Amino acid sequence: MKYLLAAFLLSSVSLTVSCTRFKAGPPLLERKQYNLAGASTCDTTINKGVDVSVSYFVLSEESEAARTINDSMQQISAGSIVGWLDSATVANNPDVRTDINKAATLFATDYESMMKDMDKLGGCWELKTTADTVYTGPNAITIKVETFAYTGGAHPNSNLAFYTFDRETGKTLALNDLISDTTALLGVVEKAFRKQQDLRPQYNLEERGYFLRDGRFFLPANVGVGRDGLIFYYNPYEIAAYAVGPIEVTVPYEQLNGIMRGTWY
Repeated sequence: MKYLLAAFLLSSVSLTVSCTRFKAGPPLLERKQYNLAGASTCDTTINKGVDVSVSYFVLSEESEAARTINDSMQQISAGSIVGWLDSATVANNPDVRTDINKAATLFATDYESMMKDMDKLGGCWELKTTADTVYTGPNAITIKVETFAYTGGAHPNSNLAFYTFDRETGKTLALNDLISDTTALLGVVEKAFRKQQDLRPQYNLEERGYFLRDGRFFLPANVGVGRDGLIFYYNPYEIAAYAVGPIEVTVPYEQLNGIMRGTWY
């Protein structure tokens, strides 16, 4: 009898562990959509007001890793609005970092304040964020978060950010979690960058109009795991003029042998 009891307890523990761990197959995603409602929304007849929309997803899994990723997605989504608020407003409203509706409401409040100071300034403000998966694998999930914003001025602003998550822990992976030698990586990415931009090795990048740091090539702020290789994404103004647009460089994994930590793809 005691052996049967031990076997039962062991199977119960195994079942509990399997239910709380991530699922190895493709993740089940649930799309979430937020739209600012109320009197502050854009009225196209008078061309005043604010439009805010945030489209993101959460993982429909009962695991600690999924909960961690979902918490991050909530913060990232709210953060895409928070980045347009002044620091004093954010400091006085700390919960705005995770509350999408409050962040959008404060964005609308900023608009109203601006209109009072500059009543002749017409046009609606628009802020749109969309999160989508770039890659989903057994070990990692990479998402891209695109934000489009118009708050007056000559042209709208756009930004794209990559986030890669460890599927087992839910932890957000930094470049050092993926790469063991960033110095070697720099040379590999520059070579791929020049090829993508049709630039010969002897060309001086600054003389060709690119923005360097202390005259040196640099890695972008956004790096993600892709199906065919690591993706390096430079937003407008990051390394080139706005007119050039974003620059995306993919380095095949075979070119990263010896400098990539583990197998995240």
